[in-house]
Amino acid sequence: MFKPAESAAKHWYLVTALLMFLAFPSYDMAVLKYSFPLAWICFVPVMIYVRGRNLKDIMFAVFLTGLLGNYLTYGWIGNFGAKEPGGYFVIVFFLVPSLSAFLTIKFILAEFLSSKFRALRILIYPSVWIIVDYIQSIGFLAFPWPYIGYSQYMFTPFIQMASVTGILGINFIMIMFNMCVSDFIASAAGLGNFRRAIIRIEGVALISVIIFVMAATAAGTYRLLHNVQSAAGQGLKVSTVQTGISPWDNWDRKKFFYLDELIHYTDGSLPDNPDFIIWSESATLEFISFRAQVNDHDPFDVRLGEYLRAINRPLLTGEIGLVPVKEERRIRYYPQNNAVLIDGDGRVVQSYPKINLVPFGEWFPYEKWLPFVKRIATHFGGSDFVPGKNPELFTVKGYNFGALVCYEGIFYRLCREYAQMGADFLVNITNDGWTDSYGGHYQHFSASIFRAIENGLWVVRAGNDGVSAVIDPQGRITATMPYLTKGHMTGTVYPERNIKTFYSCAGDIILYITLLFISVIAGYAFYLYLRVNADGRSAD
Repeated sequence: MFKPAESAAKHWYLVTALLMFLAFPSYDMAVLKYSFPLAWICFVPVMIYVRGRNLKDIMFAVFLTGLLGNYLTYGWIGNFGAKEPGGYFVIVFFLVPSLSAFLTIKFILAEFLSSKFRALRILIYPSVWIIVDYIQSIGFLAFPWPYIGYSQYMFTPFIQMASVTGILGINFIMIMFNMCVSDFIASAAGLGNFRRAIIRIEGVALISVIIFVMAATAAGTYRLLHNVQSAAGQGLKVSTVQTGISPWDNWDRKKFFYLDELIHYTDGSLPDNPDFIIWSESATLEFISFRAQVNDHDPFDVRLGEYLRAINRPLLTGEIGLVPVKEERRIRYYPQNNAVLIDGDGRVVQSYPKINLVPFGEWFPYEKWLPFVKRIATHFGGSDFVPGKNPELFTVKGYNFGALVCYEGIFYRLCREYAQMGADFLVNITNDGWTDSYGGHYQHFSASIFRAIENGLWVVRAGNDGVSAVIDPQGRITATMPYLTKGHMTGTVYPERNIKTFYSCAGDIILYITLLFISVIAGYAFYLYLRVNADGRSAD
């Protein structure tokens, strides 16, 4: 007979799943907006549970925790296919287990190495964690979204540390904190005495990490106070437009209606006298740059060009690009998800095709081996884009900027590359309307805060229905427009106030250190294994 109370007590480690959900933006409720401190203890229950358990128990507990926690936190991604029967569940079926598998790998590797080197447990867990985090950011299936550090985007003083370590350093410290809390609780429970546990290694480690977090927060506060916002230089005034175009509407049937709406809200920004206008990703689903290359005067492009000449302002907007690909004896044109810059004379200056496409949503990296997945995803509204190859800088009013299309804003190495190329600021154009959720919008937005701090650059974010914002090099929001609001937002970026950061110069040093550390202890563990086997054979 099934006993709910007994089952709940047996699987108490699932509290981690609930804490994961509460730690990240989820719903537009005050109690949930400010529950981000829970991220500092969210993995404590499952960390306590897996201590000393066998491989089977660890895999089951962590994978089950991951399934529930990732579904609660990132289940909104299934809304991409929610307009079709069964689409939501198909997408969630692919995503949630893969995220849970990464979480399980982290725990298995960390527990295995910790069992061999117990004194190094406090370093092993966060080291393994960020190495796997990095792996999630590379390759065809890259999805560096579920980073625990992003939950702290409102903890501005502490996350100033990202200017030195990047997001991986924030992840490292937070997992170390979770690890220390779990070890201390286990130690105190084993001793039956809180005071005795304090003076043991687990207590000393926890106190040390708390002191480090307090020191980092104090240093971050000092950094914020000594980099006060000031109008240094003339700056560049930018206006972004939100129209909330439905990603499910028929563009061809309503494109001139949408263009009129974009023009209407852009007109509303003109009294602010902006230097630069930015529309979102998918603001236009037209082949603007391609038609300019072949001198095709489409009525849509003519109308847009006439408007820009009338207001004499440059525009950055999303569009659909076309790239020729030679296939056997013919040339075939494939679509790309582009950002295009049009000057105040209505001429196309430059376009940039998105490099990091959403796997199985915007392109199909294993199309030959998984044709059925392509058919399913295309049926749910997926696109078959060709990825771009290289990052490119745009120039407007004498300033260079890097364009990030949609979720490219979560790719920290791409943004650092723009900084090294000489970008004066970053622009992230995005269309998060399909997420149909507060969590989807603000989880995506949180990454932009870190990109600004990491590289010491201003970031301008233009969303189809939010979240549009201007963010300064310390991660402070200087102008914003909430999601699900139509209209415009105007703010000023001051590239003269950019800050050269250690991270933008040195990159993910913490990753290289942890890779070396884990390689050394893993190699030593393997050496011990070989020696034990050799001794066993000698004894025989």
